[in-house]
Amino acid sequence: MATLTAARPAATTLPGAAAPRMDWVVIAAGSWLGFGLYWDGWAHGYGLPDSFWTIWHAVFYSGFVVTAVAILAPVVLAYPRGMSWRGGLAIWRAAIPAGYGAAVLGVFVFGIGGIFDLTWHTLFGIETSTDALLSPSHMALGTGAALMISGPFIAASRRLTRGGLVALLPAVISLGFLLGTFTFFTLFAGPYAGVIGSGPRPGDTLLVRSLLGVYLFSALITGIALVALRREMLPPGALTVIVGLNAVAMILMRGHAPIEVQLTFMAVAIAAGAVGDVLVWKLRPSTDRLLQLRVFAVAFPALYWAIYLGVVVLRLGSGWTVHELTGIVVQAGIVGLLLSFVFRGSSARAQQLA
Repeated sequence: MATLTAARPAATTLPGAAAPRMDWVVIAAGSWLGFGLYWDGWAHGYGLPDSFWTIWHAVFYSGFVVTAVAILAPVVLAYPRGMSWRGGLAIWRAAIPAGYGAAVLGVFVFGIGGIFDLTWHTLFGIETSTDALLSPSHMALGTGAALMISGPFIAASRRLTRGGLVALLPAVISLGFLLGTFTFFTLFAGPYAGVIGSGPRPGDTLLVRSLLGVYLFSALITGIALVALRREMLPPGALTVIVGLNAVAMILMRGHAPIEVQLTFMAVAIAAGAVGDVLVWKLRPSTDRLLQLRVFAVAFPALYWAIYLGVVVLRLGSGWTVHELTGIVVQAGIVGLLLSFVFRGSSARAQQLA
C-alpha cells in the first residue's frame, strides 16, 4: 500500500498536453523524413539505379530516426522517476503528451515497416514504376509516416486556445504533410500524374484514369479541409499553405515537365488554395451551418479543377471536348458533396456518443 501511495504524486506530474514547441520540433524532424521520401520518389521517377542501400534511403531512414526521437524523447523524459521501466502500459500511455498517441504508434508501425521493406526487397527485388506505390512494405512505411506527422495537428486540436495562421502553423503544415503522404501514394492518378485535359481528345482508358485521379484528389483535399473545419483548425491562409505546399513538393518530385509548366501548376494550386480560404472566410462552414458546409464541399474541389483545366486550355491547349472538361468540374463537386454527407453523419454520431 505504501508503494502505491508513493507512486501517485509522480503520476500526477505526467503531461496533459504537448507544448507548441514540441509541434515545431516534430515538424522540423518530419521535414527531414518527407525530404527523404520525395527524394526516393524522384529517384524512382527517373529510373536511377536503386537498392535498399542508397543515399535517398539513408536520408529517408535517418529522417525517421530523428522524427522518432522527437516524438519519443518527451515520453521517456516524462516517465516518473524512480518508477520501474516495466511500470505498465497505463503509465507509459499517461506519459504521452495529449495528441501524440497516434504519432507514438506511428513510430512503431514505421519501424516494423522498415524491417518489412528490407525483407520484401530481399525476397522480391526493388519495385519500379507504379509497383513502388503499391508495394505492401512501402504502404506500411507510409502509414507509419502519416501517423507520426499527424501529431502536431491532433495535439493543437486538443488545446483550448486557437489562434490565427501563425499560431496554428505547425498544425497546418502537419495537414499539408498528411495530404502529401496520400498524394505521394496515389501518384498513378491525379493532377500530378500528368497534365489532365492536355493533348488530343483522350481514349476511354485515359479518360477513365483521369477521372479516377479527379475523384481521388477531390476527396483528399475536401476531406482534409472538412477534418480541419470540424476541429476549428482552418484559419485564413491555411488552405493556401496546405494545397500549395503539396503542389510544390509533388511537382518538384515529378520533375519531368519544363520549368515554366511546373511553375504554372504550382501557381494553380496556390490560387485554388486561396480560393478555398476565401470560401471558408465568406461561408464560415461548420456542422451548425449545414448549407454553407455543403456549398463549401462542392465549390472547393470544383473550383480547383475549374482553375486547373482553364489554365490547361489557355496555356497548353486541349483537344478534349467541352463535355469532358466541364463534366470533370461537375463530378469533382459531386465528390465533395457526397463527402460532406459522410462528414456530417460522422460528426452527428460523435456528438451523440459524447
